[in-house]
Amino acid sequence: MIEIIKWSQAGNMRKDQIMKRSALDISKVLPQVKEWIDSIRKDGDKAIIEYIRKFDDPEFFRGFRITQNEIKNAYKKISPDVLDAIKKQVELSRSYQENLGSNSQVQLQEAIPGVLTGKRITPIDSVGLYIPAGSAPLPTVMQVLGVAAKQAGVKRIVACFPPKGNLPEMLVAADLSGIDELYCIGGIAAIAAMAYGTQSIDPVLKIAGPGNIYVQAAKSLVRDDVAIDMIAGPSEGLLIADERADPKYLAIDLLAKAEHDPNSSGILVTWDQELAIKTKKEVERLYSQLKRKDIIKEALKRYFAIIIVNDLEEAISLSNEYSPEHIEILVENPIEILPRITNAGSIFLGDYAPIAVGDYASGTNHVLPTGIWPKTSSPISVRTFQKESEVQYLTKEGLEGLRPIVQKISDVEGLDAHKLSVDIRLS
Repeated sequence: MIEIIKWSQAGNMRKDQIMKRSALDISKVLPQVKEWIDSIRKDGDKAIIEYIRKFDDPEFFRGFRITQNEIKNAYKKISPDVLDAIKKQVELSRSYQENLGSNSQVQLQEAIPGVLTGKRITPIDSVGLYIPAGSAPLPTVMQVLGVAAKQAGVKRIVACFPPKGNLPEMLVAADLSGIDELYCIGGIAAIAAMAYGTQSIDPVLKIAGPGNIYVQAAKSLVRDDVAIDMIAGPSEGLLIADERADPKYLAIDLLAKAEHDPNSSGILVTWDQELAIKTKKEVERLYSQLKRKDIIKEALKRYFAIIIVNDLEEAISLSNEYSPEHIEILVENPIEILPRITNAGSIFLGDYAPIAVGDYASGTNHVLPTGIWPKTSSPISVRTFQKESEVQYLTKEGLEGLRPIVQKISDVEGLDAHKLSVDIRLS
C-alpha cells in the first residue's frame, strides 16, 4: 500500500516523482479557465449564474450574497459544541496573528544625527478570500484567512465559496472572523468576480486562499490586474523520525495527509529500517478503520513513500530539498534540529505535535506554500494583507551629513538635478 524505498538505491525516475510530486500542471486547463474569465468580465452576473448552474447547482436561483438574516439563522442551526470550537479557533488564530505584529504606526530610528529612517505598515484597502468547499465545508480555512485579514486592518474583506459550502459552520466562521461580504460563488467564477467585479460584487485589490487546479489557474491569469497570495498545490507532509519514534503516530499522520486528496503527498524519512517496516504495517492496519479509503488508496500509490536514508544529516538535506508544506520532526531533541530546517511552510516539533493541530486548533495559519514555494514564500498571515512604505525625516544637519554622498554619486550617474536638489537647500 505504501512503498519503502532505500534512497541510495532508488532509480532517478522514482526519485523525481517523489521530489516533484503533483506539481500543478496549470497549462492544460488555462484555455478553459480563460474562456470563463473572459465571459464573466463581459457579462458579469449572467455568466456567473451560468457557471454555477453548470458546475455546482443546476437549479441555482438565489442571489449570490449571503444575507445577515442567513448568518443569524446559521447560529441557530449549528450545534453548541461546534460553535464553541469555532469560537476557540478564532480566539487562538487572533492571538497568533497579534503576535506576528500588525502595527500601523510609523517606526523610525536615527541612522546618523538628523537622519531618521524607517517604515510605516498599512493595510491593503480590500481583499478577497477564496474558501474551497468541494467534498466538505472548510470553516477553518474561512476563519484563519478572515482573522488574518481583519487583524491586518483591511477595511473590506470579501469571501467566496461554492454554493455547496453554504452551511451554518461556514457562515458562523465568517461572521466570527470579521468578514464583511460573503458570496456563494465558487471556482473560476469567484476569482473572476473578485478580480474584475460584476453588477453584484465590487472588485478587490488582492486575492488569497487555496483551491483546486482551476482556481489556481484563474489566479495565475488575473494576477496582472489584481495581486494574489501564491499558486498553491495539493497538501503535502514530510516526517523525519528516529528509532525511538512510535510507528502508530507516523502511520496515522501519513494517512491523515493522504485523506485530503488523491494528489496529496507525504513521505516518512528515517534511517531506521525496523521503524520503516513497522510503520508500513501500521499504515495497512489503520487504513481499514478510515472512511475515505478510495482517496487514501489512490494517494498512497502516487506520491507517498517511506524513505530510508543513511543518517540524520541526509534526512535534513532531503527535507530541505523537498521543501514540504508541513514537516513533523519526531526525534529525541527536535528543538536542536529546528535551526537546520530551512525550507518548510509549517514546522511541527515532537511526538505530540501532529499536523492536524495546525489545521484545526493551534492558531497558526494552515494556508501555506507548497511545491518549491516554501523555498521562497511564507504562510498567509497579517503580512499578506499589509504593505510597507519607507519613511525618512531629515533636519538640516542630517542633510548636510548626507550631502557628500549625494554629490559624488550624482556626478557618477550624471544626474545633476539630484545634486542641485540638495545643494539648493544648503546654499
